[in-house]
Amino acid sequence: MDNSTNAPLPETALLANPVGGKQRIRSIDTLRGVALLGILLLNIIAFSGPFATYYDPSAGSGVFGLDLAVAMLVDIWAEGAFRAIFSMLFGAGLLIFFAKPGVDKGVIKSLYYRRTWLLVGFGLVNSYIFLWAGDILYAYGVTGLVLYFFRNLSAKRLALCSAMLFLFLGLIHTGSYFGARALYADYQAVVSLPEGMEISEAQNQSLENWDSYLQQQLASPEQIAMEMEIRKQGYFENFIFTAQVNIVFQTVIFLFSALWDAAAMMLLGMAFMKWNIFDASRDLNFYVRMTIFGFGVGLIINSWEVVTYVSGGFEPFWAAAARPTYDIGRLGMALGYIGMVMIVCKLEVLSRFRYALACVGQMALTNYLAQSIICNIIFLGFGFGMFGKIQRAEVYYVVLGIWIFQLLFSIFWLRRYQYGPAEWLWRSLTYKKRQSFKL
Repeated sequence: MDNSTNAPLPETALLANPVGGKQRIRSIDTLRGVALLGILLLNIIAFSGPFATYYDPSAGSGVFGLDLAVAMLVDIWAEGAFRAIFSMLFGAGLLIFFAKPGVDKGVIKSLYYRRTWLLVGFGLVNSYIFLWAGDILYAYGVTGLVLYFFRNLSAKRLALCSAMLFLFLGLIHTGSYFGARALYADYQAVVSLPEGMEISEAQNQSLENWDSYLQQQLASPEQIAMEMEIRKQGYFENFIFTAQVNIVFQTVIFLFSALWDAAAMMLLGMAFMKWNIFDASRDLNFYVRMTIFGFGVGLIINSWEVVTYVSGGFEPFWAAAARPTYDIGRLGMALGYIGMVMIVCKLEVLSRFRYALACVGQMALTNYLAQSIICNIIFLGFGFGMFGKIQRAEVYYVVLGIWIFQLLFSIFWLRRYQYGPAEWLWRSLTYKKRQSFKL
């Protein structure tokens, strides 16, 4: 388009512009596939049992032996890391969407906002209709509405903005740590008093404060028992319960945690995209150093956190989201995984496996929504009713089964169609025109 004219390019002129198969950056699709599958390692915990067990494996009936070992390994190697990568790639995708040379900026802006509001809609469907209280699409969509204004910043400034948000997140997690520790100390002081001893009004308030804290975490014994009972029932009962949780997650928790978490990672992803880290074009030594540094920092911090948590008897102020060093550890692990995937892509090894992962990543929205549907059919009362019946270690057989299914299904689908079903719908609604579907 000639920039000297004031006439905007019609939106119909952009209909051929969605990124097609030949234009895709396969290393990004591969990394997105790894992140999408990796997220299920943590999400499966809340799909298969009470929410409280997501952060505290000992909640309810406790955790021992092999189940404890698996819980520790997943916490060390996966907690927050794959979600961080997924968020980074969303930021990178924002820049890819805006990379339309010669197209009127006003049209792209309009398309971007429509696309992002549609993502919010997908998140609401996943949260309320597909009954997944751990949905991240809503948070990504709302955060993405703000990220538009950061698109033209240099990589260094994007990284600086991300670092400032990480510092803020660290303050939030540190505040959570000391707050929970103080409440727990007051509670322990009261329950350790000799039996039959009369307690003061202040001590009684300490008990109430701790009970209130557990309820906020959905971790009181009464709440766990109620959730176990509701999850055995039909769709309507589960809809009411999940909707109540979603309302809290998408308001209070979003404003105090999820927004800053998503924004920090997305801004870093935008910086990485401008530094050409995600397209496997940097020097091999760069990715080797990135992998060693990331895993070195991540494994040391995460192992220390988890060992401290378990050896301390699962003290609540050491739960993942409350750890002051939480974001340092998970970011380190995320860097390690990114470097490792880029090395594999750069060396062009494991070609069939990379292809399968790239197919999963190309259909990330479809596969993410499908995980909610599959898991709820397996675990909730209107499906096979396996909620709370599978041990911590055993639940990863389900994860393995879903991984294999999504790898094979994604290959099968993309050999016949250009997009996954959800991606096709998203694109068609974004461009207000039915996109070509079959190859």
